[in-house]
Amino acid sequence: MAETLQQVIAQGAGAGPSRPAENADGSSLGKSNKIFMILGVIVFQVIGAYFLIGFLFRHGGSDPKVMGKISQLNQSAQYQRGGGDPNFDHVYVVKDLVVNPAGTNGLRFLMATIGLEVTSEETEKELEKRDVQIHDSIIGILTSKTLPELDDGRSRDSLKIQIKQEIDKDITTGKVLNVYFSKFIIQ
Repeated sequence: MAETLQQVIAQGAGAGPSRPAENADGSSLGKSNKIFMILGVIVFQVIGAYFLIGFLFRHGGSDPKVMGKISQLNQSAQYQRGGGDPNFDHVYVVKDLVVNPAGTNGLRFLMATIGLEVTSEETEKELEKRDVQIHDSIIGILTSKTLPELDDGRSRDSLKIQIKQEIDKDITTGKVLNVYFSKFIIQ
């Protein structure tokens, strides 16, 4: 095997099978020198790629021009969807609601965390004051749904609309712009 490797290396350098390869200055290189040189080049390339990729990941995402364009695209997409404030300033979170869906006889449950994006800070404060009422409204809606209704993506969109409309009835200082499910686990 060692002889075969030496012959391949020698043939690749332009020397015949019985002649050792010669360097540009006429000195001959041994097979161990060639192997060390090849390994050195490979290690150098791997190290260089590691640092280049690390540099790009550390600094590529923090370029203000790139981040500004991404922010503009996100804002544009939100307005096209009919979303509210692109800064996403006022969100009231209803954490870890656990309910039994309709028709499960208490054997299955849904755990959900819901974010309610509202028009102003005053509306957010009103939701905090009406926390129990908000929880009750959302629990009533979720427990009226069956597992297939909760599991279907299209039904989930109509569920968001239903929650938005129900909460809008309860508040006086503003309105709900969007409803977000940050946790939606069915067991």
